[in-house]
Amino acid sequence: MLNAIFNIIKGAVLGLAMIIPGVSGGTMAVIFGIYERLIRALHGFSPSTLKEAAGLPWGRERKTRLGGLWNEHDLGFLAQLFGGALLSILACSHLIEYLIEDHPNPTNGFFFGLVGASIIFPLRLMERKSMVELACGVAAMALTIGISIYAAGLAQEHAPQEAAMPHSLFNCARLAICGCAASSAMLLPGISGSFLLLLLGVYHEVLGIINQRDYLLLVVFAASCAIGLVLFARLINLLLSRYRSSTMAFLAGLMAGSLWNLWPFRETGARGPAWPAEGDSTAGVTILTFLAGAAIVGGLAFYGRRAKPNGGEKQTAEV
Repeated sequence: MLNAIFNIIKGAVLGLAMIIPGVSGGTMAVIFGIYERLIRALHGFSPSTLKEAAGLPWGRERKTRLGGLWNEHDLGFLAQLFGGALLSILACSHLIEYLIEDHPNPTNGFFFGLVGASIIFPLRLMERKSMVELACGVAAMALTIGISIYAAGLAQEHAPQEAAMPHSLFNCARLAICGCAASSAMLLPGISGSFLLLLLGVYHEVLGIINQRDYLLLVVFAASCAIGLVLFARLINLLLSRYRSSTMAFLAGLMAGSLWNLWPFRETGARGPAWPAEGDSTAGVTILTFLAGAAIVGGLAFYGRRAKPNGGEKQTAEV
Protein backbone atom coordinates (compact mmCIF):
# COMPACT_ATOMS: atom_id res chain seq x y z
CA MET A 1 0.00 0.00 0.00
CA LEU A 2 2.81 2.39 0.91
CA ASN A 3 4.61 1.64 -2.36
CA ALA A 4 1.40 2.40 -4.28
CA ILE A 5 1.10 5.78 -2.56
CA PHE A 6 4.73 6.60 -3.35
CA ASN A 7 4.22 5.60 -7.00
CA ILE A 8 1.15 7.84 -7.25
CA ILE A 9 3.15 10.74 -5.80
CA LYS A 10 5.99 10.08 -8.25
CA GLY A 11 3.45 9.97 -11.07
CA ALA A 12 2.04 13.32 -9.91
CA VAL A 13 5.51 14.85 -10.16
CA LEU A 14 5.97 13.32 -13.62
CA GLY A 15 2.64 14.81 -14.68
CA LEU A 16 3.71 18.19 -13.38
CA ALA A 17 6.93 17.98 -15.37
CA MET A 18 5.05 17.00 -18.52
CA ILE A 19 3.18 20.32 -18.65
CA ILE A 20 6.21 22.55 -18.04
CA PRO A 21 8.21 23.51 -21.16
CA GLY A 22 11.88 22.74 -20.63
CA VAL A 23 11.35 20.19 -17.86
CA SER A 24 11.38 16.54 -18.90
CA GLY A 25 9.24 13.81 -17.38
CA GLY A 26 12.15 11.50 -18.22
CA THR A 27 14.38 13.61 -15.99
CA MET A 28 11.99 13.18 -13.07
CA ALA A 29 11.85 9.42 -13.72
CA VAL A 30 15.66 9.24 -13.55
CA ILE A 31 15.67 11.26 -10.33
CA PHE A 32 13.09 8.97 -8.70
CA GLY A 33 14.95 5.83 -9.80
CA ILE A 34 12.07 4.44 -11.89
CA TYR A 35 13.33 5.25 -15.38
CA GLU A 36 14.48 1.78 -16.44
CA ARG A 37 11.49 0.07 -14.83
CA LEU A 38 9.18 2.41 -16.75
CA ILE A 39 10.98 1.70 -20.03
CA ARG A 40 10.85 -2.05 -19.44
CA ALA A 41 7.15 -1.97 -18.61
CA LEU A 42 6.26 0.07 -21.69
CA HIS A 43 8.56 -2.07 -23.86
CA GLY A 44 6.54 -5.15 -22.94
CA PHE A 45 3.49 -3.93 -24.87
CA SER A 46 2.89 -5.01 -28.47
CA PRO A 47 -0.04 -5.93 -30.73
CA SER A 48 0.26 -9.49 -29.40
CA THR A 49 -0.52 -8.14 -25.90
CA LEU A 50 -3.93 -6.93 -27.05
CA LYS A 51 -4.58 -10.22 -28.83
CA GLU A 52 -3.65 -12.13 -25.69
CA ALA A 53 -5.95 -10.00 -23.52
CA ALA A 54 -8.85 -10.32 -25.97
CA GLY A 55 -8.40 -14.09 -26.25
CA LEU A 56 -8.51 -14.86 -22.55
CA PRO A 57 -11.15 -17.46 -21.61
CA TRP A 58 -14.04 -16.76 -19.24
CA GLY A 59 -14.44 -18.03 -15.68
CA ARG A 60 -11.80 -18.70 -13.05
CA GLU A 61 -9.11 -19.38 -15.63
CA ARG A 62 -9.66 -15.93 -17.11
CA LYS A 63 -9.15 -14.26 -13.73
CA THR A 64 -5.96 -16.23 -13.12
CA ARG A 65 -4.50 -15.54 -16.58
CA LEU A 66 -5.56 -11.89 -16.40
CA GLY A 67 -3.65 -11.60 -13.11
CA GLY A 68 -0.60 -13.14 -14.77
CA LEU A 69 -0.87 -10.68 -17.66
CA TRP A 70 -1.23 -7.80 -15.16
CA ASN A 71 1.96 -8.81 -13.33
CA GLU A 72 3.90 -9.65 -16.50
CA HIS A 73 3.47 -6.14 -17.88
CA ASP A 74 3.79 -4.39 -14.49
CA LEU A 75 0.36 -2.84 -15.06
CA GLY A 76 -0.12 -2.04 -11.37
CA PHE A 77 2.98 0.16 -11.40
CA LEU A 78 1.93 1.84 -14.68
CA ALA A 79 -1.64 2.42 -13.45
CA GLN A 80 -0.40 4.07 -10.24
CA LEU A 81 2.16 6.17 -12.10
CA PHE A 82 -0.10 7.41 -14.89
CA GLY A 83 -3.07 7.80 -12.56
CA GLY A 84 -1.00 10.17 -10.42
CA ALA A 85 0.23 11.97 -13.54
CA LEU A 86 -3.31 12.49 -14.83
CA LEU A 87 -4.55 13.85 -11.51
CA SER A 88 -1.57 16.19 -11.30
CA ILE A 89 -2.05 17.51 -14.84
CA LEU A 90 -5.75 18.20 -14.31
CA ALA A 91 -5.16 19.79 -10.91
CA CYS A 92 -2.11 21.91 -11.69
CA SER A 93 -2.58 23.11 -15.27
CA HIS A 94 -4.07 26.45 -14.15
CA LEU A 95 -1.30 26.95 -11.58
CA ILE A 96 1.44 26.17 -14.11
CA GLU A 97 -0.04 28.61 -16.59
CA TYR A 98 -0.11 31.29 -13.87
CA LEU A 99 3.48 30.66 -12.67
CA ILE A 100 4.97 30.58 -16.17
CA GLU A 101 3.21 33.76 -17.26
CA ASP A 102 3.37 35.82 -14.04
CA HIS A 103 6.51 34.51 -12.27
CA PRO A 104 8.77 33.12 -15.02
CA ASN A 105 12.17 33.80 -13.44
CA PRO A 106 11.69 32.12 -10.04
CA THR A 107 9.86 29.22 -11.72
CA ASN A 108 12.63 28.62 -14.25
CA GLY A 109 15.24 29.13 -11.53
CA PHE A 110 13.72 26.28 -9.52
CA PHE A 111 13.73 23.92 -12.47
CA PHE A 112 17.24 25.00 -13.50
CA GLY A 113 18.48 23.85 -10.10
CA LEU A 114 16.41 20.69 -10.28
CA VAL A 115 17.61 19.61 -13.74
CA GLY A 116 21.20 20.86 -13.33
CA ALA A 117 21.80 18.88 -10.17
CA SER A 118 20.08 15.78 -11.56
CA ILE A 119 22.71 15.32 -14.30
CA ILE A 120 24.60 13.25 -11.75
CA PHE A 121 22.01 10.44 -12.02
CA PRO A 122 22.67 9.24 -15.59
CA LEU A 123 26.41 9.76 -15.04
CA ARG A 124 26.31 7.34 -12.11
CA LEU A 125 24.53 4.77 -14.25
CA MET A 126 27.32 4.71 -16.84
CA GLU A 127 29.35 1.50 -16.73
CA ARG A 128 32.32 3.09 -18.50
CA LYS A 129 33.57 6.60 -19.27
CA SER A 130 35.61 7.00 -22.46
CA MET A 131 35.97 9.33 -25.43
CA VAL A 132 32.95 7.66 -27.05
CA GLU A 133 30.74 8.62 -24.12
CA LEU A 134 32.23 12.13 -24.07
CA ALA A 135 31.45 12.54 -27.78
CA CYS A 136 27.88 11.33 -27.21
CA GLY A 137 27.39 13.82 -24.38
CA VAL A 138 28.79 16.77 -26.34
CA ALA A 139 26.68 15.88 -29.39
CA ALA A 140 23.55 15.72 -27.23
CA MET A 141 24.32 19.11 -25.68
CA ALA A 142 24.82 20.68 -29.11
CA LEU A 143 21.58 19.14 -30.38
CA THR A 144 19.52 20.38 -27.44
CA ILE A 145 20.96 23.90 -27.53
CA GLY A 146 20.42 24.05 -31.30
CA ILE A 147 16.77 23.05 -30.89
CA SER A 148 16.36 25.66 -28.12
CA ILE A 149 17.79 28.46 -30.27
CA TYR A 150 15.68 27.43 -33.26
CA ALA A 151 12.51 27.25 -31.15
CA ALA A 152 13.20 30.68 -29.62
CA GLY A 153 13.46 32.20 -33.09
CA LEU A 154 10.32 30.40 -34.22
CA ALA A 155 8.40 31.66 -31.19
CA GLN A 156 9.41 35.25 -31.96
CA GLU A 157 8.28 34.97 -35.57
CA HIS A 158 5.01 33.18 -34.87
CA ALA A 159 3.48 34.15 -31.54
CA PRO A 160 1.10 31.43 -30.32
CA GLN A 161 -2.57 32.26 -30.62
CA GLU A 162 -5.13 30.69 -28.36
CA ALA A 163 -8.40 29.74 -30.02
CA ALA A 164 -11.14 27.24 -29.48
CA MET A 165 -10.42 24.14 -31.52
CA PRO A 166 -13.38 22.66 -33.42
CA HIS A 167 -13.84 18.91 -33.21
CA SER A 168 -12.96 18.34 -36.83
CA LEU A 169 -11.20 15.25 -38.13
CA PHE A 170 -8.26 17.38 -39.26
CA ASN A 171 -7.74 18.97 -35.84
CA CYS A 172 -8.08 15.62 -34.06
CA ALA A 173 -5.49 14.10 -36.41
CA ARG A 174 -3.17 17.09 -35.90
CA LEU A 175 -3.41 16.76 -32.12
CA ALA A 176 -2.82 13.01 -32.34
CA ILE A 177 0.35 13.45 -34.39
CA CYS A 178 1.67 16.15 -32.05
CA GLY A 179 0.83 14.03 -28.99
CA CYS A 180 2.64 11.00 -30.37
CA ALA A 181 5.73 13.11 -31.16
CA ALA A 182 5.70 14.86 -27.77
CA SER A 183 5.29 11.62 -25.81
CA SER A 184 8.46 10.25 -27.40
CA ALA A 185 10.33 13.24 -26.01
CA MET A 186 8.82 12.69 -22.56
CA LEU A 187 10.88 9.52 -22.14
CA LEU A 188 14.18 11.30 -22.74
CA PRO A 189 15.75 13.13 -19.79
CA GLY A 190 16.53 16.67 -20.90
CA ILE A 191 13.97 16.76 -23.71
CA SER A 192 10.62 18.17 -22.65
CA GLY A 193 7.43 16.97 -24.30
CA SER A 194 5.82 20.33 -23.56
CA PHE A 195 8.80 22.07 -25.14
CA LEU A 196 8.28 20.01 -28.29
CA LEU A 197 4.60 20.96 -28.25
CA LEU A 198 5.71 24.58 -28.06
CA LEU A 199 7.99 23.97 -31.02
CA LEU A 200 5.08 22.44 -32.96
CA GLY A 201 2.92 25.45 -32.10
CA VAL A 202 0.21 23.60 -30.13
CA TYR A 203 1.36 23.98 -26.50
CA HIS A 204 -1.06 26.78 -25.62
CA GLU A 205 -3.86 24.95 -27.41
CA VAL A 206 -3.23 21.78 -25.40
CA LEU A 207 -3.01 23.71 -22.13
CA GLY A 208 -6.32 25.40 -23.04
CA ILE A 209 -7.91 22.02 -23.79
CA ILE A 210 -6.83 20.76 -20.34
CA ASN A 211 -8.06 23.87 -18.53
CA GLN A 212 -11.36 23.91 -20.45
CA ARG A 213 -11.86 20.16 -19.83
CA ASP A 214 -12.55 19.41 -23.49
CA TYR A 215 -12.79 15.66 -22.90
CA LEU A 216 -13.05 14.59 -26.55
CA LEU A 217 -9.80 16.28 -27.52
CA LEU A 218 -8.23 15.18 -24.22
CA VAL A 219 -8.99 11.54 -25.04
CA VAL A 220 -7.55 11.93 -28.56
CA PHE A 221 -4.39 13.57 -27.24
CA ALA A 222 -3.93 11.13 -24.33
CA ALA A 223 -4.42 8.08 -26.56
CA SER A 224 -1.83 9.36 -29.05
CA CYS A 225 0.60 10.00 -26.19
CA ALA A 226 0.13 6.43 -24.94
CA ILE A 227 0.85 5.03 -28.41
CA GLY A 228 3.98 7.19 -28.72
CA LEU A 229 5.22 6.08 -25.29
CA VAL A 230 4.89 2.39 -26.15
CA LEU A 231 6.53 2.72 -29.57
CA PHE A 232 9.44 4.85 -28.39
CA ALA A 233 10.05 2.77 -25.25
CA ARG A 234 11.10 -0.19 -27.43
CA LEU A 235 13.88 1.89 -29.00
CA ILE A 236 15.06 3.20 -25.61
CA ASN A 237 15.04 -0.34 -24.17
CA LEU A 238 17.17 -1.57 -27.09
CA LEU A 239 19.70 1.22 -26.60
CA LEU A 240 19.93 0.61 -22.85
CA SER A 241 20.50 -3.11 -23.31
CA ARG A 242 23.15 -2.78 -26.04
CA TYR A 243 24.74 0.65 -25.57
CA ARG A 244 24.06 1.48 -21.93
CA SER A 245 27.00 3.80 -21.21
CA SER A 246 26.75 5.69 -24.51
CA THR A 247 22.98 6.08 -24.06
CA MET A 248 23.37 7.40 -20.52
CA ALA A 249 26.09 9.80 -21.68
CA PHE A 250 23.77 11.04 -24.42
CA LEU A 251 20.94 11.50 -21.91
CA ALA A 252 23.27 13.43 -19.58
CA GLY A 253 24.20 15.66 -22.51
CA LEU A 254 20.54 16.27 -23.27
CA MET A 255 19.95 17.30 -19.67
CA ALA A 256 22.98 19.60 -19.67
CA GLY A 257 21.91 21.17 -22.96
CA SER A 258 18.41 21.82 -21.68
CA LEU A 259 19.88 24.19 -19.07
CA TRP A 260 20.39 26.70 -21.91
CA ASN A 261 16.63 26.91 -22.28
CA LEU A 262 15.89 26.84 -18.54
CA TRP A 263 18.25 29.69 -17.58
CA PRO A 264 15.81 32.17 -16.01
CA PHE A 265 17.34 35.48 -17.05
CA ARG A 266 16.89 36.70 -20.63
CA GLU A 267 17.36 40.02 -22.35
CA THR A 268 14.38 41.32 -24.29
CA GLY A 269 14.50 39.90 -27.81
CA ALA A 270 17.53 37.71 -27.04
CA ARG A 271 17.59 34.02 -27.92
CA GLY A 272 20.18 33.02 -25.33
CA PRO A 273 20.82 33.35 -21.58
CA ALA A 274 21.88 36.66 -20.04
CA TRP A 275 22.90 37.99 -16.63
CA PRO A 276 20.19 39.53 -14.42
CA ALA A 277 19.41 43.10 -15.40
CA GLU A 278 20.45 45.80 -12.97
CA GLY A 279 17.70 46.32 -10.43
CA ASP A 280 15.96 43.05 -11.27
CA SER A 281 13.72 42.50 -8.25
CA THR A 282 13.31 38.78 -8.99
CA ALA A 283 17.03 37.92 -8.90
CA GLY A 284 17.15 37.14 -5.17
CA VAL A 285 14.02 34.98 -5.21
CA THR A 286 15.25 33.20 -8.34
CA ILE A 287 18.54 32.29 -6.67
CA LEU A 288 16.63 30.92 -3.67
CA THR A 289 14.38 28.80 -5.88
CA PHE A 290 17.45 27.54 -7.74
CA LEU A 291 19.04 26.46 -4.45
CA ALA A 292 15.76 24.84 -3.39
CA GLY A 293 15.62 22.80 -6.60
CA ALA A 294 19.25 21.69 -6.23
CA ALA A 295 18.64 20.81 -2.56
CA ILE A 296 15.67 18.62 -3.46
CA VAL A 297 17.79 16.67 -5.94
CA GLY A 298 20.57 16.41 -3.36
CA GLY A 299 18.11 14.88 -0.92
CA LEU A 300 16.91 12.44 -3.57
CA ALA A 301 20.51 11.50 -4.39
CA PHE A 302 21.17 10.85 -0.70
CA TYR A 303 18.03 8.73 -0.50
CA GLY A 304 19.11 6.83 -3.62
CA ARG A 305 22.49 6.04 -2.06
CA ARG A 306 20.80 4.52 0.98
CA ALA A 307 18.01 2.76 -0.93
CA LYS A 308 18.07 -1.02 -1.21
CA PRO A 309 17.22 -2.84 -4.43
CA ASN A 310 13.44 -3.20 -4.68
CA GLY A 311 11.13 -4.60 -7.28
CA GLY A 312 13.82 -5.03 -9.91
CA GLU A 313 14.64 -1.32 -10.04
CA LYS A 314 18.34 -1.73 -10.52
CA GLN A 315 19.11 1.93 -10.82
CA THR A 316 17.54 2.81 -7.48
CA ALA A 317 20.36 1.07 -5.71
CA GLU A 318 23.00 2.36 -8.07
CA VAL A 319 22.07 6.06 -7.97
